Amino acid sequence: MTYVKVDIAKPGDNKGVGGDKKAQVTIFDWDDVATMPSRDGNGIVVTGNIAMNPGAYMVKLYATQSTVKAGADSEGDPDAKGITQSVDFEHPGDSQAIREFRANWMNKNIGIIIERCSSSQKNLYGTPCSPLQMVFKAEDDKDKNKTTFTFKSIQKGPDVADYQGTLTLTAVVATVAANATTVNLTTGSGRYQLTTGTSAIATITTCTNAVDGMVFTLVGSGGTYPSAISGTDFLLASGTAWSGISGSEITFKAFQSGVGAFKYIELSRK
Repeated sequence: MTYVKVDIAKPGDNKGVGGDKKAQVTIFDWDDVATMPSRDGNGIVVTGNIAMNPGAYMVKLYATQSTVKAGADSEGDPDAKGITQSVDFEHPGDSQAIREFRANWMNKNIGIIIERCSSSQKNLYGTPCSPLQMVFKAEDDKDKNKTTFTFKSIQKGPDVADYQGTLTLTAVVATVAANATTVNLTTGSGRYQLTTGTSAIATITTCTNAVDGMVFTLVGSGGTYPSAISGTDFLLASGTAWSGISGSEITFKAFQSGVGAFKYIELSRK
């Protein structure tokens, strides 16, 4: 698909204010990625999930909220321009954990996801072919005890991606009980582990406690009676049925269709 030129209006009152980033960043090693979903035709949006190798996960790192700074700079000669991405932040203290992080993430090819406070937007910095790498400065004196991290592209690449998939962390955010027909989303965006039925296949028909725009993934349980998905609240791609067999995942985005009413639109599956 070729990008179609469109008008770009003012995005809303005070949209240019700084901050609005969560006090943590999500970091992963591109060598741990099994499958990276492609961007859409306009080159920014990634709707699928970043699939990690077995036993590999993304990690969360606390960042002093007021210090989180991320950017993208274009550079290069005419007909040879590209974009360099960067992420900077501070982490307080000099715990064993942060020193081990500093020592073991040097020279790694890194991707970073930064989340907004006011929306479900997740910005993805780095790509498999233009990853970020880390440098840091640790300070411990009478005024401060902190590490300042800088992650920067090792070569020019594309602009920052809008990542609409879920985060593959060491633990799921919640487990759905056996035989459940409703998924309670009160824990928020993330991966929800399904549980095989006790005597029959349970068909999940809807969710509760959804928030407009939230993205969540259902992780298959396998077993004799894996859950299935049906019902008008779920909009499955091409109407194709899904079963929660071992190793399967399906990701949805919640869309508020009315007062207290939601539809769950499939983004990707595996």
